[in-house]
Amino acid sequence: MPSSFVNHWLLAASLLSSTSPSSTITGFTFGHHRRRTSSSCHPSHRTLLRPRSPSLDTPVLLAKPIASSEQNIPSLDTHYNRFHRFRTPPHNAPHINNILLLSDLHCDYSPNRDWLEGICNNQDDNDSNTMILVAGDVSHNIDILRWTFRTLKRKFGEVAFTPGNHDLWIDKKRKQRIATTLDSDDGSNSDRGITNGEGDGCTNSIEKLEKILQLCIDEGVRVGPIQVDSLLVVPLLSWYHPSFDSEPAIDSECWKGIPSARKVVADYRKAKWPEPLSPFDDSVAQFIDELNDVILDFDSFKDGTADEATTILSFSHFLPRIDLIPEKRYLSLPTLHSCVGSTFLEARLRRLTNRYDDRRLGNTSNSHGSNHLHAFGHSHLSWDATLDGVRYVHVPLAYPREWEQRRRSLEIGTMKGDASDEMYPVCIWEKQISSTKGSEVALSSAEYIKSGFPQEWLGGWWSKYYDIMPRQPHRNKELAPWAARRFRQQPGGLIENFDHIWVEKRHKLQHPSYGSAGTGNWYKRADMK
Repeated sequence: MPSSFVNHWLLAASLLSSTSPSSTITGFTFGHHRRRTSSSCHPSHRTLLRPRSPSLDTPVLLAKPIASSEQNIPSLDTHYNRFHRFRTPPHNAPHINNILLLSDLHCDYSPNRDWLEGICNNQDDNDSNTMILVAGDVSHNIDILRWTFRTLKRKFGEVAFTPGNHDLWIDKKRKQRIATTLDSDDGSNSDRGITNGEGDGCTNSIEKLEKILQLCIDEGVRVGPIQVDSLLVVPLLSWYHPSFDSEPAIDSECWKGIPSARKVVADYRKAKWPEPLSPFDDSVAQFIDELNDVILDFDSFKDGTADEATTILSFSHFLPRIDLIPEKRYLSLPTLHSCVGSTFLEARLRRLTNRYDDRRLGNTSNSHGSNHLHAFGHSHLSWDATLDGVRYVHVPLAYPREWEQRRRSLEIGTMKGDASDEMYPVCIWEKQISSTKGSEVALSSAEYIKSGFPQEWLGGWWSKYYDIMPRQPHRNKELAPWAARRFRQQPGGLIENFDHIWVEKRHKLQHPSYGSAGTGNWYKRADMK
């Protein structure tokens, strides 16, 4: 595997092996990268951040730039103002009947491109009334990102996107041979097999984000709010920050050799942030979160047709809550929690939920008791759980190698099967299932629904585990067997007696079966066997 594509999720636990509970990712050695320091951590730089908006209805005023006698640092106002051109009112899409979800496509890998091309070239059914949400991590390569958008647009009526960390990596000038056709503007195959080699031309990740959003506009990919009858779809920009990790670290006296995330996570080398932003504090996460106030037209939500929305479907790349990922003792990189999520994101979700509170909601379309479903990515661990009134779902494509090593921790809904061509993006919202005509099949009369989110649990091994078992982060002297063998056990260090098969049998963690096909999903397409 090319070293340029080594990602921090290769460090994540081989949490569930399809062959053996003890199977782990092999052939990877922790990198020893020089730890960077930055003057951007200075407190005086953080004062440039804009004040938090108390609600979605309150306009956010840009703070006045603070002059520096020592450095010529552009104010954050300059960066914020570059994104005003992407602000659009909600796009009305009444033709959409169902919405699919997928994240972490990682189309740098040819098996993932081949799978995506395969499902998009299948024209047996009409998907012009289908929207797909892509929750980040497609590629750092602009050419591959463009190819992915065009491939999805050929298949689906609407495509909505929010970028992930991989997408914001700075791509240097180099050529890369790939096996999939990159369509040229005239529809020919002149770009087949090689990218243009020009890189992205960006000096930092803010420029890269701006370039990606412009690419989305050019390709007809939605980056702003979308109105589908009574549903409001909201893409949210996000980034992680170290203070998101609120749980105790693994005891360093019990286990030696555990590196900090910043030493091994590629983002710290490949994503570049201009001062006063720093990846070592909360500034990047807060800046990216507040870009939502610039780009999302919440005034139109209040005064326009979006005010009629009764259900909310938001999506981001990063995690809004720490309880959407297993505890540290279950990860092969126990320090990974510091670069997975954002509390700014969770606060924004709560404000969005409160905006459409129960007094304005006429029905509950989600049997989990929530009128707000939030989709996320990044962890490469499938998830479906409802916490504090919001339902959280993660449907990753992930890396091909991960499907070989820990398939059970990835499977969810229609994203499962013995072969890749059996997998399909998971449907997380549907307007109606009323007949067997066309490409939709009603599985049983009990599953006829008028409108809304899935009525049953979609899957997600670890989300089911935590639905049954309490979270116990205080057990920080222990490591799971697959994590323990990576580090040096000291006196007092414990290895948890964790057997996946026993846990599955004891707590019945198998997927529920819906219909004779046993697809593990409430929704079945005619082309799925």
